[in-house]
Amino acid sequence: MKEFSFLVGNCPGALVGIAEALGNERVNIEGIGGLTVLEEGVIGLVTDNPGTTRKLLRERGLDFEEREALVIDLPNHPGELATLLGRLREERVNVLSLYASVGRNQVILTVDQVERTKEILHLT
Repeated sequence: MKEFSFLVGNCPGALVGIAEALGNERVNIEGIGGLTVLEEGVIGLVTDNPGTTRKLLRERGLDFEEREALVIDLPNHPGELATLLGRLREERVNVLSLYASVGRNQVILTVDQVERTKEILHLT
């Protein structure tokens, strides 16, 4: 999966155009996170069609970063996220972003060492 991170204006409807365009192109949002930093909306977005997502963001003139994103299934128990993050810390892997997936009990994260993280977490 690919994560697209970008800035939008912090105003009503800033993200709706992107969401509508994705929907019109039949692109499903698999995960999304957002927050406001210094009057800008910071968005992290993962979809089921990176090519179309990339095209739509470019058409809107948005500068974005693109990274490989890992979707991790987590048991729904207290402390599971801490265990996951602790394993990455021990291996000196830096988490760049982390947010909930639209899937049940999943998190999406990007890291500075993708292949090493896949080995650590036994991801295929």
